[in-house]
Amino acid sequence: MQNSVEKLDEIFDGLKFKDAVYSESNNTCTVNFLYNPDYFKPTEENKSIIIKNLVDMIGDYVKYSLNLTSCPLDKRTIANHTYTTIINNFPAISRNFAFDDISVDIDTLKVTIHLKLASSAYDYAVGLNREKLIADKLKESFLADFEVIFDKKDENAVTNKSFIEDNIELNYSIKQAQDKTVYTLTEVTNIIGKNDYTLASDFSKIKEPVENVVICGEVTNIVRAQYKKTTTRNGVQSEVEHTYYRFTLRLNEKYLQCVIFPRQADEAKGDLITQGMKVCCYGSFRLRNDRLSFTANTIARCEFSREEIKSSYKQVNENYHTVFPVPFVDYEQTGLFDDADKNFQGSYVVFDLETTGLESSSDEIIEIGACKIEEGHIKEVFSTFVHPKRRISKEITNLTGITNEMVADAPEINYVLPDFYKFCYGCTMVAHNISFDIGFIYNAAKKLSYNFDNPLMDTLEMSRNKLPGLKNYKLGTVVDRLNITLDHAHRAVNDATATAKVFIKLM
Repeated sequence: MQNSVEKLDEIFDGLKFKDAVYSESNNTCTVNFLYNPDYFKPTEENKSIIIKNLVDMIGDYVKYSLNLTSCPLDKRTIANHTYTTIINNFPAISRNFAFDDISVDIDTLKVTIHLKLASSAYDYAVGLNREKLIADKLKESFLADFEVIFDKKDENAVTNKSFIEDNIELNYSIKQAQDKTVYTLTEVTNIIGKNDYTLASDFSKIKEPVENVVICGEVTNIVRAQYKKTTTRNGVQSEVEHTYYRFTLRLNEKYLQCVIFPRQADEAKGDLITQGMKVCCYGSFRLRNDRLSFTANTIARCEFSREEIKSSYKQVNENYHTVFPVPFVDYEQTGLFDDADKNFQGSYVVFDLETTGLESSSDEIIEIGACKIEEGHIKEVFSTFVHPKRRISKEITNLTGITNEMVADAPEINYVLPDFYKFCYGCTMVAHNISFDIGFIYNAAKKLSYNFDNPLMDTLEMSRNKLPGLKNYKLGTVVDRLNITLDHAHRAVNDATATAKVFIKLM
């Protein structure tokens, strides 16, 4: 199909086929194009011409829908994307490479990029014909033909190595958020499960079902109860008795009915919860008998204090400026017109972080990897190293393979987070043991005034519910059970891709 669709370039200048997605439920093929607004206008007449050509070239056995995305050629945007592409994909070239070593010339739909390289990097890059490889990568993201030319850098020249000028959308226009009551959690001691959160919501403000919420309150009563669950092992059915706990939380004279179903190994720990104890819980609001109740996944003893948040939050970026998502290509995914296994509603970002340690309040992010899922398929990948304000320990390097040299020239989190916020905007965020990763995101976001209020989902909890009987629920164990390949574990983008495939299979 792609060869046929690319013939549209002969009809319209400034139009480029990106991909197409078939939906079996309504027999519609959505065809995605990029266009340069200087050469093509998405008028109704032009759309009709595109549809007619699709029917002529492919047939009328499906309905066609067009998705046209403006892709203007801007020198600054192309330079930023070039810089990120080299830093993330060509480490041998990126050593001693600065943003100021890039120059961009645009002639209609032809882009020429000159890159100044140190002498040793120049010889290496020219010898392996890296000009074409870089040009091909850039062509994937822009509607233009690219030529990359390497120039030798003057070794005596002094270059001020800066990333992207501070005035590029780091202080983008802001909007006033609604005043919000939260509770700061301190002295957290886990009872059932692990709680890494530092803030809890006021449960009296929640009026409809919602997933993945942290709440707090004082236990007014608690009841231990049992239920029987039928299991089948080796073809033999048996009933196993399990323990669960019903309890009531009070906060500002408001009451909430709660329940927690511990794992078998944690069932006795519920006896540690006593009347009058202050606790925080992570879980979901569910509607039962026309009343909201709360099902907890974790519960911890804590102290909490009320806090009124009256702050302004930055808007989503208009464009990416430091880290540019790239299309995801994987031949294991369903083909263009194959029957899709899932009919997903909405968009999801599955992400993974590598960090300098385990404490979100004091350690730092050193890598972000994320995949965007739409209609049951991975569409884009967001991947970048992040420069921390500390050295990476040998233990972390041994675990992740990430060295101090690999992050030395990477952008700092204040450059990365705005683009990650844009990548996640309007999506449900998903991770394996999400309480760990989202804690780091929330801490970084709070400092930079970004409001990650996305719905959350956890493939760890999904795996426990849908894959009973595993020896543990680490990502490696789950992907083995589902026959998913995970190469180079503990690298963020690889873990995120594997987690995305787990998510798709378990949905």
